[in-house]
Amino acid sequence: MQASPVEAFVAALKARRSIAEKLMIVVAHPDDETLGIGAQLCRFEDLLIVHATDGAPRDMHDAARYGFARLEDYATARRGELASALTAGGAPHARTLRFDIPDQEACRDLADLTRRIADLLSSEQPRAVFTHPYEGGHPDHDACAFAVHTASQLVGDQAAPAIIEMALYHRRRGEVAYGDFLPAEQPVTMLPLNEDEVCRKRRMIDAFTTQRWLLASFPLDCERLRRAPKYDFRQPPHPGALHYETLGWDVTGAEWRSVAAAALAKLGLAELRCL
Repeated sequence: MQASPVEAFVAALKARRSIAEKLMIVVAHPDDETLGIGAQLCRFEDLLIVHATDGAPRDMHDAARYGFARLEDYATARRGELASALTAGGAPHARTLRFDIPDQEACRDLADLTRRIADLLSSEQPRAVFTHPYEGGHPDHDACAFAVHTASQLVGDQAAPAIIEMALYHRRRGEVAYGDFLPAEQPVTMLPLNEDEVCRKRRMIDAFTTQRWLLASFPLDCERLRRAPKYDFRQPPHPGALHYETLGWDVTGAEWRSVAAAALAKLGLAELRCL
């Protein structure tokens, strides 16, 4: 029996082989691709990395913390950090695209975000898209998961790619779990990193100088992937408080799900019980 695209790509990565097929990564912020599969990026020969946001929250708290007086300067710095990280990771050839959405606001217009991703799927025709799971860790992460899944519905079976998830973070038993998934039926593939890969990923993480306080919490010894499960984005990803609800941001899980339901209706997908 022929292996599925997900199985084939995961097997290639486990064997540390290069992948020539066209791939996309759709993530929320500069550094998410590094945290998720940074050690693997050098193996992707034809890669487009899409960032839904500019990585600069409008409230200026993060920008001011690092001495930036203007929001656009902070966003530019984060873009420069990304370029440095890709070079450090042996992936300067990767193409990048950043949408004009402020950090923490990717969920404000999920229908538009979905259409933009659908346009890319139609024009790029990637064999697979690596993205976030729907786990309530960050509203922008969940927005990317929503956009990739719903965009795949819009483009139809002919253009729909395989969807592969990367483990980042979520809330579990009152604490933040880094580098792992919420439980699902899909098996998780572990990609243990050898000494050279750990060093390469550490150099990539070190390039994100404005994010070191956050990135230090992530493990460096392993990266985890899985085929995306089906989600109903109108339901919470897990019981209890979502991680971003504990951070005092201007969005709750209930508000996010209300926006998601409205976007599904706007996109003509409201009748789908599970995506």
